[in-house]
Amino acid sequence: MIKAVVFDLDGTLLNTIQDLANASNYALEQLGDPTFTTEEYKHLVGDGRRNLILRMLPEGQREDETMVARATELFDTYYQKHMRDCTAPYPGIPALLRGLKKNGLRLGVVSNKPHEFVTQIVEEYFPGIFDSVAGQQGTLVKPDPAALNRVIADFGLHPDEVLYVGDSNVDIYTAKNAKTASCGVLWGFRGEEELEEAGAEHLAAAEEDILSLVLSLNRAEGLRRGLALFSVILMLVGLAGLIYFLTIGNAAGVAACVVLPLLAGFAAMRMTRREER
Repeated sequence: MIKAVVFDLDGTLLNTIQDLANASNYALEQLGDPTFTTEEYKHLVGDGRRNLILRMLPEGQREDETMVARATELFDTYYQKHMRDCTAPYPGIPALLRGLKKNGLRLGVVSNKPHEFVTQIVEEYFPGIFDSVAGQQGTLVKPDPAALNRVIADFGLHPDEVLYVGDSNVDIYTAKNAKTASCGVLWGFRGEEELEEAGAEHLAAAEEDILSLVLSLNRAEGLRRGLALFSVILMLVGLAGLIYFLTIGNAAGVAACVVLPLLAGFAAMRMTRREER
């Protein structure tokens, strides 16, 4: 049963690429280095700030920690002032979050963006919506599951009660490492091919697909649990009947107590498989 949905931030909840590109290009311009297009940044972001800085710097500067630190400082200074200039939620996200909340789901965010930026942005665009938020703290970044594991622990849930949603292969690998269900979104920075190659269990072409997915998974799980309980009760009744009919020597009763539970179990299995499809 899915009890919580945890989201990646950039490219999943918010379209942040223009502000990230602007901050990156500002840093590069100040250093006198070549810049990149916004489209190119879609393949440079996603693995944390340090990896973005290393990828955008010319190869000869990547081993120079002084240069990396300077680029990071320039990026942070600009981004802190301008991270809301162009950033906005994807169109269907506010309605999706309301729908999930209405259906009793806990909501979280796990991002490779530095934690201080994540908390500011989430509170700015989604005040009071999320129950737990985690950005990069220390050196660990996704696909390491540490941040996602912290959010799951905050919720007091088991990983199989959580769906992790993101737009890149890093997000899918993170879900796998944390042993949660995974859903890749097709409106983000990467694309369907990357998500499928990473092994996404589910794909969402539109924001409302996520709510439909959660409700469908929970209906299927509810049916499985109901049928499992029914099967246990039927087996106990059948066992009691079997003992009784053996005692009085009624062969027809014995056969019924064996055959009927088997038929009911087969029917329950067929119903469960049909619901999953």
